[in-house]
Amino acid sequence: MRLTPTEWHILATLVRHRGKLVGQRQLLREVWGPQYGTETNYLRVYIAQLRRKLEPDHTHPRYFVTEPGLGYRFET
Repeated sequence: MRLTPTEWHILATLVRHRGKLVGQRQLLREVWGPQYGTETNYLRVYIAQLRRKLEPDHTHPRYFVTEPGLGYRFET
C-alpha cells in the first residue's frame, strides 16, 4: 500500500494533532494552502482513500474519525 504525497500530508497533520479535532479549514490550509479553505470535497475524497488504505474496516472507521461539519480526528 502506497500513500500519495497529499495523503501523507493529511496523515501527518492529523497524527500531529492526535486525539484532537482538526477543523476542515485548518486541514485544507495546511495541506493545500490558504486559497483552498472552502474545498471540503477534497477532504472527503482523501479521507476516504486513507480509510480504504489504512483502516482495518474502512466502512467502520476507527482511526480517522469524522466530526460532521467540523473536521476530523485521528484516534489511536
